[in-house]
Amino acid sequence: MEVFEDRDGPYLTWLREHPDGFVLNRRRGKSDSYLVLHRAGCREIQDYNSMARPGGFTARGYIKVCAGTVAELRQYARGKGGRPDGSFSAKCRACSP
Repeated sequence: MEVFEDRDGPYLTWLREHPDGFVLNRRRGKSDSYLVLHRAGCREIQDYNSMARPGGFTARGYIKVCAGTVAELRQYARGKGGRPDGSFSAKCRACSP
């Protein structure tokens, strides 16, 4: 598992190197209000657009937690994510992880 904060370049490299991995999108500084699960190949978390300009993935309002399995991200959610049951606030509708 790897946490990407203020590091869009290494985050995008991780996505390319782990196409079968999973990503937890988390608001910066919040504990349990927004933990959204994505597949590493999801366009919602890897393509720059009008909302996700360079720096938009990990350098402003959000950080990314990346792992090879959903179980690892549930463990993160239970601990640093502030959700004792290991749940996510949502699963991405675009990639259906």
